[in-house]
Amino acid sequence: MPETYKNQKIIAVSCFILFIFVSVLSIQNHLISLDQVIIRAVREPLPPFIAELMGKATKIGSGEVILIITVIIGFYLIIRKMSGYTILLFSLVFGGILLNFALKVLFQRERPGEMSVIEVFGYSLEISSYSFPSGHTMRSVILFSFLIYLCYHLISKQLIKITATLFLVGIILTVALSRIVTGAHFPTDIFAAVTISITWFYVCLMAYRKWFTVFNPNTH
Repeated sequence: MPETYKNQKIIAVSCFILFIFVSVLSIQNHLISLDQVIIRAVREPLPPFIAELMGKATKIGSGEVILIITVIIGFYLIIRKMSGYTILLFSLVFGGILLNFALKVLFQRERPGEMSVIEVFGYSLEISSYSFPSGHTMRSVILFSFLIYLCYHLISKQLIKITATLFLVGIILTVALSRIVTGAHFPTDIFAAVTISITWFYVCLMAYRKWFTVFNPNTH
């Protein structure tokens, strides 16, 4: 356990340092050329039907879809009396949403396309939706990383565990790529979202494990 905790701490700190590094360079506009090169490399070779599929796939990371999936999983965990996992899930997802909102307001980076406002289930909140870091990517990385963690602990058969993990990683990568293809974000928005999401995931996981060790609840 100490070795695992140490490794998780290293990953969290490393990702946070990468996030800070990209954030500083983005604020100073040092990564614009790199963003444009990546955007051209990603978008220009794609046939129209792939771009259209990406436009649909990007909705997986929307706040509405993530919220619905979170509620369903949370309800399942409550029914199974896995209170610890339930607390971890809600802490990750809702804490991650608040973290993303705070970072967007802090950096206030304009989107590569037309500026939009935050919408929830079709209702506009009349709040500007900034670009840095990508909310769709953050929500996807956080939620599906939790599902990978859940699969690792609840699924006994190795083949099913690996298949489920690869599938969930594929969803994360698809959503992240779709944000560039649809012109909603700069690549550095995506990279920043991934790094800060991994940081947030491991911070919550380490806090959860420390809580579980200290209080040792009967169920988790």
